[in-house]
Order: sequence, then C-alpha cells, then structure tokens
Amino acid sequence: MERMKKTLLCLLAVAAVLVVTVLGNGVVNASAPKEKEKKTVTPEQLELWDEPDTEQMEFYGISVFETNLPVIYINTQGQKIGKENKIVGTIALGADDGQLHSVQETPQAVYRAKINYRGASSYGNLDKKQYRIKFLKNNSDGGRDVALCGMGKHSEWVLNGPYLDKTLVRNKLMYDLARETGHWAPDSRFCELFVDGEYHGVYLAIEPVTNGDTRLRLSKFGLLSGKTPYLVERNRDSEVTAAITTYGKEMGYTGHSLYIDYPTSGKLTPRQENYIREDISAFERVLYGENFLDELTGYRNWIDMDSWVDYFILNEFAMIRDAGNLSTYAYKKLDGKIQLAVWDFNNGFDHYQGYSLDSAGFITTGGYWLDRVCQDPVFVDRVVERYRQLRETTLSQEHIDGLLAGYRSQLGDAVWRNFQIWGGSFNESILVGLDAEGNPRNIRSYQQAVEQLDTMISRRLAYLDAHITDLYDLCRKES
Repeated sequence: MERMKKTLLCLLAVAAVLVVTVLGNGVVNASAPKEKEKKTVTPEQLELWDEPDTEQMEFYGISVFETNLPVIYINTQGQKIGKENKIVGTIALGADDGQLHSVQETPQAVYRAKINYRGASSYGNLDKKQYRIKFLKNNSDGGRDVALCGMGKHSEWVLNGPYLDKTLVRNKLMYDLARETGHWAPDSRFCELFVDGEYHGVYLAIEPVTNGDTRLRLSKFGLLSGKTPYLVERNRDSEVTAAITTYGKEMGYTGHSLYIDYPTSGKLTPRQENYIREDISAFERVLYGENFLDELTGYRNWIDMDSWVDYFILNEFAMIRDAGNLSTYAYKKLDGKIQLAVWDFNNGFDHYQGYSLDSAGFITTGGYWLDRVCQDPVFVDRVVERYRQLRETTLSQEHIDGLLAGYRSQLGDAVWRNFQIWGGSFNESILVGLDAEGNPRNIRSYQQAVEQLDTMISRRLAYLDAHITDLYDLCRKES
C-alpha cells in the first residue's frame, strides 16, 4: 500500500510538471504573434530611406551622432510640400527603446505616408516647419496604424517643431499635465527629425485631437436620424474647409469658424451635419439664454463639468488667450455631454509674438463659451476647489520642476544640435514688447529661455494661489 502511495505521488508530480510545461509553452506561443509584428526592412524599402547628409551636418558643426531619442526620417522623393498640397512620400523610423543609437543605423521600419505642412502663424512666420502626417497602407491611400515613437497606434500624427519656444518643452509639459487630470489629452514624445537627409533638429511627435481606439474613442456609428458622436474645432476662417454656422455665431456671441472634424468629411452625411449644427445651437441657446443657471434646464446639463473645469484651469495656468477662440476642440459621445480637449500651448507663459501678458490677471475668461460659464457661481466653485486639489498634486511646484528637469535631461545634447541648426533665431526680434522688469522679451540664449519659463510658472502659480477666488467677481447672481 505504501509503495502504491509513493507511485501515485510520483505520477502526480510528473503530471504537474507536464501541466506547467504545457502552460508555459502556451504563454510563449501566445506572445509569438508579437514577435511576428516586428517589421523587417526590405532592400526595396531601404532605397526609400534618405540616410543622414553628413556634409549638411558638418556645415553646422554636427558630427554623426548617437541619440537616445527616436529619429524620424522623411523622404519627400523630390516633391514640394505645402500646407494644402499633401504629398505621398516615405517615413523611416529609428529605434524608440530609449537607448543610444547612431543616426546612421538601419531604420526599424519604412512606411508610405501622406505629408503636409500645418499651423497658422507658425506656418507663415517661422522658419521651422510643422508637419501633419498620415501613414498609408502599401498599396492604397487607406490609413495604416503605426505606434509612432512608442505611442498608441494610429495613422494620423503631428510633428511639432518648437521654434518660438526655445525651451522646446512647453507643449510637452502641458500635455503631460493634462493627461494627469484623467481626461483625454494628446500623448507626445521628443524626437529628432531628418528631411531628405538634412537634419532639422528636435521635434515633438504628438497625437492630434482625433478619433480612434487610443484617442477620443467616439463610436464609429450614429443613428438613422442623423444623431452622431462628433468632434468640432473652432479656428480661423478657411477658404478650403466649409464651416458650420450655429446660433452663437449668428447672434454674435461667438466668433471665428466652427469646423466638423468627426465624422470626417468623406463620411459625414447631410443628416449628421444638420444634427451637429442643431445640437450645438441648442446648447448655445441655453448657454446664452436668461435661464442658463437653471438647475433643471440650464447649461450644466449639456457639459461634462469636470472636463470644462480642468480645461479652464490648465489654460488659465498657462496663460492661453486663445482658449475658447482658436485651436479649441469640443467633442461629444453618442449619449454623452460636451467635453473639451486641450491643444497648443506654444504661446503659453507670456510667449505670444504680438503682445506681452503679465502673470497677474485672468486670461481665458473672455473665450467663447468660457465667458459665459465663468458667470456661474457653481462653475467657479468647482474651479476653485479643483485648482486647490491640483496644487497639491499635478500643479505642485515640486512636480512641475521634476517634469521639467526630466525633459531637459532626456533632451541632453539634442538641445545643442537643435540650435546648431536654428540658433540664428536667437538674433531675431520675434516677441514684441517688454517683460515685467522692463527688458525686451526676445530670447537670446537657451539658458535665458529656461529661466523665463521657470520664472513665469512660479509667478503664475503665486498669482492664482492668491487670486483664484477673484473669479467670483465675474459671476452673475441668480435672481
């Protein structure tokens, strides 16, 4: 009997080992497809990769270098890029593992892509161009999802080239802070860019405000009635894109133009366009109506209050006068409420070209829609409470200083390389006016840029700490 027990125990032990082995193999096999996802660059694709132009780099005093930042190589194939003229070229991607790699290393992947310039004032006034790119399938113009610089897969991306912002970090800082608040905000990564072999310096790869599984996650389907999730953008008037006119614009409460970004133009039906126009108009009638503070029928029933409060605080902190007016994105899920998505902090912290902003005072309270919600004591209550919460976490000086130190460490020598190309901008008169000390606002060195940003952040937080409750002065009391 004892021998039988020992035999049985041995059989059980062997069975356990076999089970573990099978399960272990199952785990290995389950991860095997991920290995297959790794792309092998073919000789034909390599021919479409423009290797770094060493003569151009040497002209600017840059030797062939290694970098821990992802490297992006655009090949226009001899075509001229424009803002409206989208070309189909190729984009090669270097490693994005955070390790040092030579810029002459064979790229990890090469893709077809649609490429064009983007931007408003930056397009016309600044030398360092901004790019909008869309990765394409090999044999069609359909979008191809790519995990650019290690971010969530999508076909559409923005390459932002900091030129006005000589710290190179304004957008990165504010997008990261916005993501910490719990709402969707663009992910972003520093990278270095080559165009047709020529080195173009430090860029920020950014998720634009778009739909997708890693973006806004709006439903791909609406209702037969025309009811649909949507994304709209308020921006400058365009001769190319048709805008919608809503109640706010008709009555003079809002300005600039409102464009439908989702559903996209190729899929937007007349019923959906009409629904979006009427839905926003209905919201604006309530917002600018006499009973906008009514608990049952007022504007609060239309908006995601948390989203609007955080949007307001972040833009007020960064001193963005455009908030609500330009580069302003609002979206609504099928059965949801209107939310706001942050975008474009290039002019933040007193960095508008045409005028100076003092760290004192409120900046965004005049923005369309925001001007009205700031008259609501309940909205201001939420802003004051939330601001004080964020000052203990996301907007604490210690946390912000830590992020900035991390960015500067990550950029490392790339800052020097960037200004070997774009250092002439330190001699340009870009920023009009004087700063708080009476000195010209133009930045003459990278170190001065860093000091200006650090100083403005500290001053702005100090002002808001002392005066956030002054927002109540804007409130309209319920009768």
